Amino acid sequence: MHRATQYRQGDVLLVAATDLLPGSRPVEPTDGRVILARGEVTGHAHIMAAERVRYFREDETGRGFIQVHGPGPVALRHEEHAPVNVEPGLYEVRRQREYRPRVQAALVAD
Repeated sequence: MHRATQYRQGDVLLVAATDLLPGSRPVEPTDGRVILARGEVTGHAHIMAAERVRYFREDETGRGFIQVHGPGPVALRHEEHAPVNVEPGLYEVRRQREYRPRVQAALVAD
């Protein structure tokens, strides 16, 4: 089976990674959920169940990573998007940005 190297849901992009950055520290789940991003407009969140997912933040840059464990995929969920099944592996969590010519780049509002 082919493992995807990227997953996208709204303003969240997961990109396959080989290692955590030095200084990365685990972030505790909230109510059994790993929160990857919260929408600025709606307050909705991109979440994954914490049973098989660990979230890490790198101190200096604030970059985020998730480690998905287990025999199969774990769903990335959001109230306004279809679930995305993420295969086990290590991923960097990135926020998508909108391109606006002659205007400063901005985070995608979700």
